[in-house]
Amino acid sequence: MRNSQMTRASRAVRSTRRGRHILAARAVVAGIALTLVAAACHDITTLEQSNPGQLGPGVFAPENADLIVNSSKGDFQCAFNEYITATGLFVDELRNAISQTANFDLDRRTMTPDHFSGQADCTSQQIPGVYTTLSVARASNDVALSHLEGWTDEQVSDRDHLIAVSAAYSGYSLVLMGEGMCSAALDLGPELSPAQLFADAKERFDTAVVAATRAGDDETLNLALLGRARTELDLGNSADAATDAALIPEGFEVDIDHDATNTRRQNLVFIHIVQAQFSSADTSIINRYEADHDPRIAVTDLDALGSDGATEIWLPAKDASATSPQALAKYSEAQLIIAENDVNTGALPAAKTIINNLREAADLPDFNPATLTATNVMDEIVEQRKRELYLEGHRLGDLRRLNLPLAPATGAPYVSGGTYGDQSCFPLPNVERINNPNL
Repeated sequence: MRNSQMTRASRAVRSTRRGRHILAARAVVAGIALTLVAAACHDITTLEQSNPGQLGPGVFAPENADLIVNSSKGDFQCAFNEYITATGLFVDELRNAISQTANFDLDRRTMTPDHFSGQADCTSQQIPGVYTTLSVARASNDVALSHLEGWTDEQVSDRDHLIAVSAAYSGYSLVLMGEGMCSAALDLGPELSPAQLFADAKERFDTAVVAATRAGDDETLNLALLGRARTELDLGNSADAATDAALIPEGFEVDIDHDATNTRRQNLVFIHIVQAQFSSADTSIINRYEADHDPRIAVTDLDALGSDGATEIWLPAKDASATSPQALAKYSEAQLIIAENDVNTGALPAAKTIINNLREAADLPDFNPATLTATNVMDEIVEQRKRELYLEGHRLGDLRRLNLPLAPATGAPYVSGGTYGDQSCFPLPNVERINNPNL
């Protein structure tokens, strides 16, 4: 599909759910330079395709609904893959192993609004992308959602299911934006705070829950419920979050699958550590318990040095190959949300039970302090989240939401020069400010 054809098709889309037009030439990636807009248009239509032009000018037609939604879902999958690696380096899950200034700035929390992480797309490996990739994912799913809302059940037989999928993945794109970005803009609109992004995410999840219920689509329903629970927790509404989380069945998990050869679909943590030796598992997280081995944070010593010639390379077991899946949503996350609300409501024994269920599953001894307090129970929930959700895109959001101390501390010497900064979020890229007339 040619860019001009996609632009003309997308300009016809009206978002009935949000009460405003979505101009896809802008929505595909808000405020990004024209070259990146072209790339985003390419991304929307090329999931696992060798020739994006084969779709032709009529791609946004009811008969292509499944393809459109699967492609938009693919945009989110690639964005999530990049986000995990970028935020893992930014916080205490991964550490840098390449002698490049841009990588230093990401690892030591000293990024400027011109940092490449704000512009990088899904083909970027040395510097994983955050803002552009999430913008593309959110926009392409919103465009798909808008078309689906304008079509009828007669035109698209599985319309409710597809609405639920598009709304859910748009919601997750917005949640990650809110947790990772200092601010963002949508569709060349005004600058939005994380709270505003979370409010938009909740709206998408509300849509997904209703549509998935109508469709009898239990997997997408649970994905949306857990996404909404995560969003409510980010908004400070732990009671509402726990209500949704309590509906998640034991054993539930939705993973992002990967491909061994397609660059945008390879597990980027594996590529970054093993093939490129750009990074390593951070030694501050791996197997902190000296007497007990925790399989959730297990690593393998590759007996190699990074591309900087100095950093020892450790590979997380959960990302052991280019095709290792990455969890987007799972039952243990829901349980930890419930446990956090238990602390907030004074139900400390209930929170302890959840903690010990997770520890037992990891073959660790019980958490059994002499006296239960809100402080020691919450500290253990934070620790369990750090382990249970390791390299699954939660850590940065947790640090911000719970106001946890940055590690290493601000001002501590950085191994490659300078000192650690005080950043706790990715700055809004200058490419957005320059190209967005509303900023």
